Amino acid sequence: MADYEQYFSHLNSISRLGFVYKRHFAAQVLYHQAKCFGNTFAEIGCGTGNGILGAYPKQVVGFEINPLAVNYCNAKNFDVRLIDENSKYPAHDGEFSACILDNVLEHIADPAFLLQECSRITHENSGLIIAVPGDKGYTCDPDHKKHYKEADLIGLSPDWRLIKTFSLPFMVKSDWLSSTLSQYCLVAVYKK
Repeated sequence: MADYEQYFSHLNSISRLGFVYKRHFAAQVLYHQAKCFGNTFAEIGCGTGNGILGAYPKQVVGFEINPLAVNYCNAKNFDVRLIDENSKYPAHDGEFSACILDNVLEHIADPAFLLQECSRITHENSGLIIAVPGDKGYTCDPDHKKHYKEADLIGLSPDWRLIKTFSLPFMVKSDWLSSTLSQYCLVAVYKK
């Protein structure tokens, strides 16, 4: 439980500027990408609801491994479900039109099960939107386990076909921005 408390504290330490960027810019862009696949969305690793879940609480169901974050979000009337790392997620097969992973994948050493569950809980022709930090952002969190470059995202899972990549916040991929701006993220959009 100590690890959960420590990371919950880290999640709550987001700066006001970071919150505004995440909620009012990054969440908008990622949500717009998800809308191409339908109207029901799962945010895997929703944390304390600062991103897409908080921006669109009626359209997004959160999934989170940290019970403290789940309780925090549920107290704010967000629909957040507790997940176990290696157990089936509490969702029906085909329940969602897209899964969104905003700065989540890099926290997981082997994402195969996570990606399979995203496939299971989404319907046919659904989408998967993944944002991963750039070079500088990756070094900012000691909990990060794997650094993803664009080549790593191409054949990520046999269930998902990559259809496009771009970056946030400038929509232009840049090694220089990746190495100098901690907010820089690479976004990959997949179709089932």
